[in-house]
Amino acid sequence: MKKKIMIAFFSLNLMGFVSCFNCDQYRYYDYTGIEVKIHNPIVALSDSLGFGYTYEGMRYTADTFTLKHFANNAYAFDCDKGYDGAKYPLQRISVTSNKDFDEAHPAGTELNDLISVTAHTKSTGTGEYIYVKGYLSEFQPSDVYHYMYLKARPQVNKTHRFTIEVEKSNGKVYHDTSEEIIWD
Repeated sequence: MKKKIMIAFFSLNLMGFVSCFNCDQYRYYDYTGIEVKIHNPIVALSDSLGFGYTYEGMRYTADTFTLKHFANNAYAFDCDKGYDGAKYPLQRISVTSNKDFDEAHPAGTELNDLISVTAHTKSTGTGEYIYVKGYLSEFQPSDVYHYMYLKARPQVNKTHRFTIEVEKSNGKVYHDTSEEIIWD
């Protein structure tokens, strides 16, 4: 009886060890929402607004399988999870305000042409990733980092709430609205 228990124990541990070599199961990450984060909700005269978003409900995609005579599932572990990026890359990022920002940006219109971001793109010469700065409207959404800056100051209203909306390639749309932001 002890021998059967030991064989079963070592067999299950061996299967768990072997499963960690199948890291392709964890190549991507996915999430179920976003949350807007404001770095400085009271913006001084000489400052710019720093803000962005984080993922909610983030998980790494993985396959599971059930062992026939056991109730447990075996999962891969100790992999470099999410190394291939989002399972459903972003197709669209939109930042809007609840109030008129200036004459060209009334309430509800995109502010993407005012928002500074850092993005990554492949170099045409080496194929390596390089980091470039520019405006949100200039980049593919899937290349943009989550942290943004708004250097422009509102000309009409001094208090705003920003809504960030993202759309993934599978058609799912997530949005969140910031706390109130006040420009001095």
